[in-house]
Amino acid sequence: MAAALPPSTAPPLLTRRSAAGLERSRRSPRGQHGGCCARRLPAAATAGATCGLTRRATAVAAAARAGEGAEEGSLQMVLLSTAVAVCGSFEFGTCVGYSAPAQAGIVGDIGLSNSQYGIFASVLTVGAMVGALTSGRLADTLGRKMTMRLAAIVGIFGWLAIYLAKGATMLCLGRVLLGYCTGVLSYVVPVFISEIAPKGLRGGLAASNQLFICSGCSAAYIIGATISWRSLVIVGLVPCVFLLVGLPFIPESPRWLANIGREKEFRASLQKLRGEKADISGEATEIIEHVESVLGLPKARIQDLFHRKNMYAVIVRTKQFHQPTSFPKDLIFHHHERSSSFDAQVGVGLKVFQQLGGINALGFYTSYIFSSAGFSGKLGTTLIGIIQIPITLLGALLMDRSGRRTLLLVSSSGTFVGCFLTGLSFYFKAQGLYTQLVPTLALYGILAYYVAYSIGMGPVPWVIMSEIFSINMKGIAGRLVTLVSWVGSFVISYSFSFLMDWNSAGTFFLFSAASLVTVLFVARLVPETKGRTLEEIQESLMAGT
Repeated sequence: MAAALPPSTAPPLLTRRSAAGLERSRRSPRGQHGGCCARRLPAAATAGATCGLTRRATAVAAAARAGEGAEEGSLQMVLLSTAVAVCGSFEFGTCVGYSAPAQAGIVGDIGLSNSQYGIFASVLTVGAMVGALTSGRLADTLGRKMTMRLAAIVGIFGWLAIYLAKGATMLCLGRVLLGYCTGVLSYVVPVFISEIAPKGLRGGLAASNQLFICSGCSAAYIIGATISWRSLVIVGLVPCVFLLVGLPFIPESPRWLANIGREKEFRASLQKLRGEKADISGEATEIIEHVESVLGLPKARIQDLFHRKNMYAVIVRTKQFHQPTSFPKDLIFHHHERSSSFDAQVGVGLKVFQQLGGINALGFYTSYIFSSAGFSGKLGTTLIGIIQIPITLLGALLMDRSGRRTLLLVSSSGTFVGCFLTGLSFYFKAQGLYTQLVPTLALYGILAYYVAYSIGMGPVPWVIMSEIFSINMKGIAGRLVTLVSWVGSFVISYSFSFLMDWNSAGTFFLFSAASLVTVLFVARLVPETKGRTLEEIQESLMAGT
């Protein structure tokens, strides 16, 4: 990987920047401090990490001024690029939402049993796991745009396989291809958006990923209630086509270009995103300084994410962010390991609790849950489709105002209440109590769950995942987090029917308990990242307070 190249093989862009930075450090009081550190550190760490970190305080201030200028300048290209990328999010949503409205038609036309249809619905997650395993490597090797293009092509083949299916085999093949498509898109879309967005808008723009996932689900629910399952395939094909058509008109991620040493394309991309008249010098310097700082570090490995001897230090020390001006010379590599370990805990933890809260169980079996509680399944799914979009939009608007932690705390508290009410409705039904209130209680509980999930636990984990990993760890760490998410999705969606047979009320009480633990996890460990550039977030994580 480019970020792991030894200093002797660094791209010309980075070696020139590093040399210029060392010259600056000799001329300024802050630079003299950095030079002192440089003489005592090994050469590789000096060139790649310590001097970059001691210089970055000035670069951060310049980047802040440049970011303000960028937000005052043209944001048209940022918005266009985000609009193109979230076509992938909409595709994600249609793939997930397709199985619920299509169930009756497919079972009737193809002759599948309920268990066979359960396999058809759940193999989406199998394909997504494979997609998650390859997503980080593809995005780091081919680039963010080419990876989205590849996923869209696979998605088209998946939808065509379902449309032309005459039996269970072709249906499942198409579903697996759609799973691979969603597994890749679920990683690369939020990463791309976070890498192109100005810091003041990054949270809201990255949250549009979840907004369009919900929009895709809602479109599948609402349109699927009025047309056949084969015609519903068109709803999934449209975003793939839009994504393929739009990608040639938007720039590549400037941070990815900087990471692989493509200087001319890096500056052209950043300038295009910030506007022709915007001053990008500060932001460009900060990005390059961060790339330099990780260049001399050891090659990223999966075990670096979970360094046992640093677990406690990471948990205790990295909860609050601060603005570091220098970094202890003898701890550069240990702090990088600690930062990576903490990032992994937060990223994996959020995705685990997101799944343990039961979202995919409710998503895949919404109609069944409503019917089991005595409420109309078609009406229930339509109501969910209607409320998800405005609530997710509200969450996107609040992302850069209220902050990530606040939304997560409110959301996980709300999913606890929603699951508890739903479990209570099934408990009353089993005991023969308040039978007239059971359908209403289930409706309120599920709607409350979706409202709470859509405002926080849906979008925020993807946003934080795209923010907290450094450029050299992003591919491998993002791959792990996305894989964990889809493994959890498979386990929950596959086991849900068995859990409901065991105890319907108990199933939802378990989900509510997981949401309660999520509140504690967020309050104790999850950092606030709003209002900071990706490079500032990395500095704060590496320094720790």
